[in-house]
Amino acid sequence: MEVRLALALCVVLCGTLCGRSLSEGTRRRAAALRGIIEAVRRLRVRMTGMFEPVQGALQRADCPLFAAVAEAMSGGRSAGEAWDGIRAKAGRRGGPAEFLLEADRETLTQLFDGLGQSGREEQDLLLGSALESLEALHAAARAKAGEADRLYVPLGLLIGLMLALIVI
Repeated sequence: MEVRLALALCVVLCGTLCGRSLSEGTRRRAAALRGIIEAVRRLRVRMTGMFEPVQGALQRADCPLFAAVAEAMSGGRSAGEAWDGIRAKAGRRGGPAEFLLEADRETLTQLFDGLGQSGREEQDLLLGSALESLEALHAAARAKAGEADRLYVPLGLLIGLMLALIVI
């Protein structure tokens, strides 16, 4: 009987952990967007306030995704061309844009396509517009993460409990 109870407890725990795992992707997307927002803020200060060139500002933005774009800019490529070159690779498993959705990547495409292509005022407007878009996406991602936590964790627990009843 003790073995069955221990097994039932393990099944409940596994069900709960599976539910938590399912909701983890939405939390990671929200965290990735938060990091990108902070990097865009730093980029805005460096480019419009300190007049740093695009590649150097991207490298110092403290974001793995922006550092990858800066690295891909070597050889005289623009930020938009560099982003197009690394976009698919960055979105793969383990890449800096792994958890981003297509809408997130489109916002980044708009940002990188215009980056370094105009004067200071236009760059400030571009970065401000990108920040607004990213903050809206982040708010939606946080709401989705909250929904996923409220749905998947209890659902995993309930499924674990149902399986535990079968074991007992």
